[in-house]
Amino acid sequence: MSDTLSEHRGYLVDTRRVARYGDAIDQVVAQGDTVVDLGCGFGILGMMCLKAGAAKAWGIDATDAIDIARETADRAGLGDRYHCIHDQTFRAELPEKVDVLICDHVGYFGVDYSIVHLMADARRRFLKPGGRMIPERLELYLAGVRSEGCRQMLDRWETDDVPGDYAWLRSYAVNTKHAVDLVPTDIATAPVVSGHVVLGDDAPETLVFKATLEIDENGVLDGIGGWFVCELGGGVSMSNSPLARDAICRHQIFLGFDQPLAVTAGSKVDVSVRLSHRNGIIAWSVRDPATGWLQRYSNWAAMPMSAGERLKPHAAPRRLNDRGRALSVVLGYLDQSLTGQEIEQAILREHPALFPSADETARFVKDALADYTA
Repeated sequence: MSDTLSEHRGYLVDTRRVARYGDAIDQVVAQGDTVVDLGCGFGILGMMCLKAGAAKAWGIDATDAIDIARETADRAGLGDRYHCIHDQTFRAELPEKVDVLICDHVGYFGVDYSIVHLMADARRRFLKPGGRMIPERLELYLAGVRSEGCRQMLDRWETDDVPGDYAWLRSYAVNTKHAVDLVPTDIATAPVVSGHVVLGDDAPETLVFKATLEIDENGVLDGIGGWFVCELGGGVSMSNSPLARDAICRHQIFLGFDQPLAVTAGSKVDVSVRLSHRNGIIAWSVRDPATGWLQRYSNWAAMPMSAGERLKPHAAPRRLNDRGRALSVVLGYLDQSLTGQEIEQAILREHPALFPSADETARFVKDALADYTA
C-alpha cells in the first residue's frame, strides 16, 4: 500500500493536470450523465465528474487503490453514486452503457501505457452511441537528446563501484525505456511530430512513429526523447513536453543509443519507435547519417529470461507447473458449501506437501481464494 499511496499522491498534487481534467470535464460532462473511469486509481476523475453534474460514476481498477476510491467516495458523501469494480478494465463488465469514458492512462510517450487499446475496448463495450470520451486524441513528439545524465543511466553498470561480474547488465540498460525529466538544454534537435492517435478508434497491434531529426550543430546524440500533447476535450489540452512552460508533472521517455552518435550541422537523422500493445514491447532505431548503419534496440533484449519466455509463442503441449497444480488443488475445493477457513484446513490436512511449509500453504490458499472467488 505504501507504493500505492506514494504514486497516487503524485497524481493528486499535480495541480496543472487536475485543473486540465477539471476544465475538460466542465466542457464535456452534462447534467445527469453516467460516467466510467478506466483504471480509476483513487477515483479522483470519477468524483470530479459527479461534482460537475454527472448522476453516476463507475470506477474500475485492478489494484488496491480501488479500496481507497471506495472509502474516499463514502467519506465525501458520494458513495451512493460512485460504484467501484475491482477488476482489470479489459475483463470488467458494466450493467449499463455510459455517456462518458474518462481515463488518465496517458503514458510518458502518450501511448506506452495501454490507453489506445484500453479506450477502444471500452468504447465498444461500455459507451452509448454518440457518447463522449476524455481524452480524445494524442500528438506524439520525438527529438534528439544530448544529456550527461541520460548517458550516465546507460553507462552506470560499468562504473568502478559495480562489481565487474555485473558489467554485462549495461546491455539491459541500453535496451530499456527510461522515464526521465528532461530540461530544455537536453533537447538537441527541434522536436518533430511523429504521429497522431485518435483515442477510441481501433488501432493496429503495433504502432509505428517515425521522424527525421535535423541537426543544427556539430555534436553527439545520446538517444531519443519522446513526449505528448493530449487533447482532453472541449478545447482543453495537456502536455509533458520539457519545452512547455505549463507542462504537467509527468516524465518523458528516453530511448538510448549504445554509444553517443556523432552528428554534424546540416545532417539529418532518421529515427523510429515501434510499440506493441499486446506485450508492451517497445523498439527503436536510428540511422547513422555518416555511415548509413541502422542501429536497432528493443526492451525485449532487456527482459529477464522468465519474462521473455512468457512472451514467446509455444508450439509444444503445455503442462501445469507447481504453482498451477497448487491452484488447481485449491479451486477443486470450491463446491459452494465450504467456507474459506474450511478449505484452508482441508488442504493443510489432505495436501501437507503442497508447499514446503504449512505457513506458505495457508498463505497461498488465502491469496488464491481472494483472487478467484467472490
